Amino acid sequence: MNKEYENIKNSGISGNELLVALTEFELKNIKHFNSKVDLGGFYLLSGDIQRAVDFFRRAEGVIPKNPRDEETLKAIAIMHGSLAQIYLIQSEYDKAMEYAKKAVFEESNKQYLFLQAHILTAQDKQDEALALFDELYHTQRDLMAADDIRAFMYLLATAKRFGDCAAMVDLYFENGPFFNGLGLFASGAYESSGQANKAILAAFLDYEFISGYTETDNRAFLENIDILEGQLMQKGPLAETAATIRLLRCLFDNSDLVYTRGHNAFFAEHYCVLKKKILSFSLSLSEFEQYLQLERYFTLFPVYYWHLWQAALVHYPDSLASYVPALQKIILLDKDGRYAQPAWEEMTKLMGYTAE
Repeated sequence: MNKEYENIKNSGISGNELLVALTEFELKNIKHFNSKVDLGGFYLLSGDIQRAVDFFRRAEGVIPKNPRDEETLKAIAIMHGSLAQIYLIQSEYDKAMEYAKKAVFEESNKQYLFLQAHILTAQDKQDEALALFDELYHTQRDLMAADDIRAFMYLLATAKRFGDCAAMVDLYFENGPFFNGLGLFASGAYESSGQANKAILAAFLDYEFISGYTETDNRAFLENIDILEGQLMQKGPLAETAATIRLLRCLFDNSDLVYTRGHNAFFAEHYCVLKKKILSFSLSLSEFEQYLQLERYFTLFPVYYWHLWQAALVHYPDSLASYVPALQKIILLDKDGRYAQPAWEEMTKLMGYTAE
């Protein structure tokens, strides 16, 4: 059975054809374990929770009839972990924890301990969840996924461990996708941990993210900067944050870029400097390469890709086809967004068509 199953998976077929072949194999080989786990995983990823549960349940029933080799043990852990995730989604926390604990029966399955921490969080057992995340951060840091870091940083904020929270925010920026509200959360963590410049820049990221999807009022943003500046003046000298405030202000007015400071090499600061240079047509070729290196932080920012295209127009006018994926990414992110129509127009222009 195993040989036949491997032959199907290695046959080169894919998509629905492969799904049909695996389903037919599973029906003909009712004692085969791995096929049931694979099909359960497929339906779980497809969002068909009930069919996923059906296959995982059938897999559970045939465990005693299969040898406990390395491959089967790995599949058992996946099955238990998947059922734990399903019951977590369904708010059946006791069942979720039961299966999450079953999934961790070997050293190689320690990633399911993070799942246990998520279950504790969902049960509002925040102290236990935080203690487990703390332990795992020190012992299994390499296994932390973006969702684990995100959950951990929120728990740290609730516990008012702002220095640790800020460190987790830094780690999340390096490993996870941006989401609406992340900038403001990060700003609070940085401010509470004494990192005023990073706090200001992080808050700007939320505005920049939103501005890629909908029309925003830059005048209102400038007014907010003025208000922030006034609040900071009341707290004491502005020397620490004056340069950062001036940097943000110059993105929205006609003032020149006068900025040489750096704050812990924070990517948002670097982005603002390079964006201003793109807007003022003063970006050098080496700086364009630096801008490209920032993409991993801005994969969900249409505005990032729009400015990438603007820079390419200046530096690579004879090889613009290489940068068409930036325009395509804008459209994929939001086909009705504020940069989608301009992106379409640039693509059609490149192909030799006109608006008429």
